[in-house]
Amino acid sequence: MEEKRREGDKFIFPGERLGVIEEYLPGQGTYVEEGNIYSATTGYLSLDRINKEAQVHSQVRTPLIPREGNIVIGHVSNVSDKTMSINIFQIDDKIINTSFTGVMHISNTSQSYVKTMKDVFKAGDVVRSKVMSTMNREFHLTTQERELGVIQAACSRCGEQLIIRNRMLRCSSCRVSEGRKLASDYGEDP
Repeated sequence: MEEKRREGDKFIFPGERLGVIEEYLPGQGTYVEEGNIYSATTGYLSLDRINKEAQVHSQVRTPLIPREGNIVIGHVSNVSDKTMSINIFQIDDKIINTSFTGVMHISNTSQSYVKTMKDVFKAGDVVRSKVMSTMNREFHLTTQERELGVIQAACSRCGEQLIIRNRMLRCSSCRVSEGRKLASDYGEDP
């Protein structure tokens, strides 16, 4: 008796609804949006009744997409008082070719009080963050953990690389000091 039902005849296209999260867990080749499981790729549907998981098996290599819990690295593209955007170029340890944009709210920046995002991040900073959620195809990020935050930054005045001194960043060229939410390994090779 086979407990695992394989829908080998059922060819699935990206965006096709496969079920709901109350029925199955999203597996390989799927994503969740508003409680529904959808196919992220073209392939064949596999519904595992034992593990309660829906998967889409593709003959084509699926692109790497940020998922909840992934550590991502990207360039800060836009900073406002309460939010910022990051252009993601690395997921976990893999450089990606596709561009994804992550967003972070000020409340997810640090465990200590932050008055404005502009105090802790600047456009062009290289930031390591964690994906908190992927609701509605948006990647919500956090830097609250010690190893998360800015890993490389340039001076806002002259563009030189900032050097860390006493948890503050200092420009060796124009001598300006700047604050950031630093990762514990700031300035080391990523």
